[in-house]
Amino acid sequence: MSDTTATLPSTLTLRCTPEIVQGQKVYVRIFPRSVRDEWEKLKGAGDDEQKSQQHPDEKKNLPYSTALTYLKFKTGGYVHLDRYLNFLVSLEKIDDETLRHVFRCVVGYSKGLSTDQAVLLDVPPVAEAIANTPEQEFEMTRFLKPVSGRQPKCPDWMYVAVPWVISKKLAQEKFTIYDLVPITKKVADKEKDGSPKLDANGEQVYKNRTIGWKANPNKREVTYLPDSRGGLIAWDHPFGRKYNLRDDATEVNEATKAQYAMSRLSVVMKTEPNVVHPVIFLDAHVTRVHSNMIYAKSTHIYQGSDGLPILHTELVRNGNVRAVNQRALELLARDEMDISVLQALQTRVTEERGLLEKAAERGEFPSFITPDAGIIRPLMPQNDNFAVGTGPGTLHLRLLAEHVSKVLGEKATWVDFTVEPMTFEPRPTDKQKMAPQERASRIEAGELLHTIGFPSPEEITASVKAQGFEHLRIVCLWYRWNTRLRMINALSLAFPDGPPIGDPEPGEEVFLAPGISVVFRQAERFLSHGDDINRTVEFKSLEDDFADSESQVMVGAWCETEIPALKKKDGEKRNAFLLRKERYDGKFQVRRFLAKKGFVCQFTKGMKPGSFGNPATEISPPKPGKDHAAYMALLDLYRSLGIIDQRLARAIAKDRKGREAGKLVYCGIHARRQAKTADGKHTKRIIVATALFPPEEEGDDAWTMRAWTPQIGAWVPYREAIAAFHASDYALHVDGKGETDKARWAEAAAHVEDALSSLVRDELEPGMDYVVMVDGHACRRMWTGLHNENQSYQEEDIADPRTWLPGYGKGKNAPRKKPSAVIRMNIADDEVPQYVPVPRESDPETEKEAITFASAKLHRADVDFGNPFWVLFNIPRNYQAKGGDLGKTITRWDADPGKGGEEGERETNELKTPWWAITATEIYPVGVAEGVDRTMLARATARLCHQTIAWSDRSRYPVPLHAAKQLDLDHPQYRRSAPPEEQGDGATDE
Repeated sequence: MSDTTATLPSTLTLRCTPEIVQGQKVYVRIFPRSVRDEWEKLKGAGDDEQKSQQHPDEKKNLPYSTALTYLKFKTGGYVHLDRYLNFLVSLEKIDDETLRHVFRCVVGYSKGLSTDQAVLLDVPPVAEAIANTPEQEFEMTRFLKPVSGRQPKCPDWMYVAVPWVISKKLAQEKFTIYDLVPITKKVADKEKDGSPKLDANGEQVYKNRTIGWKANPNKREVTYLPDSRGGLIAWDHPFGRKYNLRDDATEVNEATKAQYAMSRLSVVMKTEPNVVHPVIFLDAHVTRVHSNMIYAKSTHIYQGSDGLPILHTELVRNGNVRAVNQRALELLARDEMDISVLQALQTRVTEERGLLEKAAERGEFPSFITPDAGIIRPLMPQNDNFAVGTGPGTLHLRLLAEHVSKVLGEKATWVDFTVEPMTFEPRPTDKQKMAPQERASRIEAGELLHTIGFPSPEEITASVKAQGFEHLRIVCLWYRWNTRLRMINALSLAFPDGPPIGDPEPGEEVFLAPGISVVFRQAERFLSHGDDINRTVEFKSLEDDFADSESQVMVGAWCETEIPALKKKDGEKRNAFLLRKERYDGKFQVRRFLAKKGFVCQFTKGMKPGSFGNPATEISPPKPGKDHAAYMALLDLYRSLGIIDQRLARAIAKDRKGREAGKLVYCGIHARRQAKTADGKHTKRIIVATALFPPEEEGDDAWTMRAWTPQIGAWVPYREAIAAFHASDYALHVDGKGETDKARWAEAAAHVEDALSSLVRDELEPGMDYVVMVDGHACRRMWTGLHNENQSYQEEDIADPRTWLPGYGKGKNAPRKKPSAVIRMNIADDEVPQYVPVPRESDPETEKEAITFASAKLHRADVDFGNPFWVLFNIPRNYQAKGGDLGKTITRWDADPGKGGEEGERETNELKTPWWAITATEIYPVGVAEGVDRTMLARATARLCHQTIAWSDRSRYPVPLHAAKQLDLDHPQYRRSAPPEEQGDGATDE
């Protein structure tokens, strides 16, 4: 193995010490309040062309985009202008006249002037004030000197500039890549029944068994170039079907063959709790190149000169398409900058618009073929149908750690993590442990060895009774026979010991187990899309299947749906179209209709959307054990009904302090800022709280969950909260008095105080304690005690009117009892450590495999002072299912494009397959009461991530927080106006 193996860290969390940036200078202008106020006025203005844009945020972005794009091209790229004009930072000096020139033109553009007119404009006061703000020169080391026992305090511009310096250093040496080859040993082969396997002559047959791995001595080098965001790109080493060659590879069309991607390394500076240095989070990514610019959101541009970074430039909307900011390009061309890049940009956009117009004239879907790798490479938004899969692979992370250690040498010091000594309770979704011979024989006998994780009927019944009901009825509403069959197959798998479901008549109640039944109804009209359907009339024929809310029957609806094929009307604005789509979508309407009647529901798609203009196709029932969409819908229905099986109790009891952990009430607080209303005046802030209650008597009954929202104003069973929350629109937070964003977040925090006050007063038994779980990233504006920089201080040390931590409010409406602890969670990819797999060469004589390719264990950080934090590393289930572990022994450069053919001849397309993207959940208990064990809290939180509510595999959030967030995500209004970061796991390939 490499000589650096012994020095590799457990995570890619590098301490940003002064030695790393020794001798580096940075140039900063810090703008006063008066200048920032004038800038905000300028952002609100706009010429006639700007005012025709579809979205107000895009109009506001144009002055900023013009200034930043111009400065990036003018100065080489290492420059950042704060969006609110707090500062301007660069690695090279920027003269006053350059700033006076560009901001004069920006003001001119806002007045509707052309470039030729804007350059002749008298210098406006705001441009003069920006140019006259003194440029200060700083040594970076000045801000990185650690203070013992204190969190680092760096100015905001340091978090921008330091990654530039680190990436430049890492780009100075070539990146070494290799693959891992197995260490094998001959062992006696066996038959399926365990007996020795013999050849035709009666001799023992041997096979090679992998007992370890080692680096292939055939090493190569790859060159990375720094980019203007503070990362690195393997610009000259793309991967795709044109580059990962195989003579007998499957033939594909020209568009697929042209697709390619690049390796990108990210370098991000953040802080971690109780670590005296800022930290650098390093990670590897696959950046896929889009076939066109007009639908991309950003692009990379090669400047063609040593020492200059790859420019990352945001593209601005122009009508229905995107392009590089034309104002900035006009101004740069007038200033006699290198026009070759500008011409290439303009030519490409013009050609693509021509193709778009021709396709529109013919009524066709526009088709683009990715050009050969050139100086302009637009980045692709998220798309699964691509020739190169996402995820760099775990080996690439190890190679990155080796590269950093090689380049920085002794200057590279890392935040250390050690594995927390604990074991997780086995889950229903874990593969059954059995000898290979037994597994083979059971499969041969036709036994289905699934790992879906359906709860047992007895535990479902116990949870239903704990909520005050005697019976659970699942109402299946469908309109395609294939969907009906999929529902039957899923229920048969979930209740294997029950009577056969067969082919039930409409409305016939089929008992799956004692206290659990199902009814099937064809309800095409009720479920159909359209805002003109009288669903009240359509529901009358179904009413008998839905028990009255006063009865002892708990009802959950499992419904079929599909994505509506709705197109924009000519001239229809985006927001108007999305609002019309919401009103048209049957899924939204049915969810709202049933919620108003007090019922919860989950949906399963019966049609698979077509891609690239192709029509949608009906989903046929997959093989038994493979219809994961149907299984997840059924499990999500259990979760919506508040059905909690015994896995949570078993998981918490597993800990050596399980008795203490099992007596706590676990409260999850979900907070999110919703998009503004159509008039742009009001911003909605969504607050949802849940509480997971242990049974009153140890070992008796099931855990239960209740929820709270401002609209309800009281704690009610989770099922009731979902119905009440989904029955109405999001609350408009227009009754608050705060005028600033900070004040409105403080008002949102006051809602949480109301919830916790009600929890303590109305729900907790005497002597009962509770803990609060929050997403520290999402709630960072609400409570100052969550901030890393405040971990060295107490509440009374900080002069901030906001509440210190949830449950710490003051006054008559404050909770009478503070929480025993607040557990701060963080899952933001650029704010949590990335795990480094460290495979070590095994000794063939020991016959022991000593490789750790990925760890799903809880790790404790070795902090410099104060209390530790923990990180739970996760291997996503979908990556495991799709062969994502391919990246543990090779990099994308060695990925095989595979081969088609008859079954038995096919070979895996490693290039297209998604590889592991190891995720992490940071767990940090703060505000811990005296006598409460922090380690116990961290372990209990990890167990509540590992064991979920009747769902498959591990969640990145613990149960209460996951349930609170899901209540919001299922809201009928969520999909239309949620911010991009809430739309899914990763808005782009990066």
